[in-house]
Amino acid sequence: MDELAPERFPAPGNDNQTANTPHALRPETAMTASPVLHSERQRELLDMLSVAAVADRSGPVSLRQFAIRAGVSEPTLRHFFKDRQGVVIAILHHFARQAEAWLARSAEAGGNLEDSVKGYLDLALQGFDNSLFVQAHAFALVESIHDPVVGRAYLDIVVEPSLKAIEARLGPGIDPGGQSPDRVRHSALALYSTMLFAILHQRLLHGEEARPLDMSGFFADLVTLFGTGLAAKA
Repeated sequence: MDELAPERFPAPGNDNQTANTPHALRPETAMTASPVLHSERQRELLDMLSVAAVADRSGPVSLRQFAIRAGVSEPTLRHFFKDRQGVVIAILHHFARQAEAWLARSAEAGGNLEDSVKGYLDLALQGFDNSLFVQAHAFALVESIHDPVVGRAYLDIVVEPSLKAIEARLGPGIDPGGQSPDRVRHSALALYSTMLFAILHQRLLHGEEARPLDMSGFFADLVTLFGTGLAAKA
């Protein structure tokens, strides 16, 4: 990917996590709370750092490489983000801030369960057509494997907000009485993981070259599978 200003992309996330946000209250996640952006300069740095994060590369980007690609010194990055881990977590938040509207749309239920599933998968197709969506998730997954703190940040900043949005979308069709929250959660996890891995399979792992998948057809089958199999029982 060329190191140009990144386009907006559909990826789940959360904006400013404050003391009023349930998961921000937990001590183990306090370190991943969204940093306050003190200046426009800091926002500009994150624009450039996010490009470096998803650029084609052979391995993890060091703090020095992040600094070079952002056109600043390492002390400048340490001033704003403390260390490399802080840079990575700030980038995850930056991606999440770009996805506010998409996340909100992900939570909107349709007229019935089938419409809700179809609507979500229609949004997912936007992610499939946008390389930055795939590269951002790939960046987060690789960093999470190497650093459990970043892994928890990815969970809190990206994954859990995504799942909660899908739960909000599917809940009225699966559990209108609110008696089976686990069933709604299981359904959201099944839909999210199926969608995300299919996109990663085709784009990140080059499955579209080795064994192409008709994503529209695949998602249509998912609508039938989830829309009829998970509907609320009479």
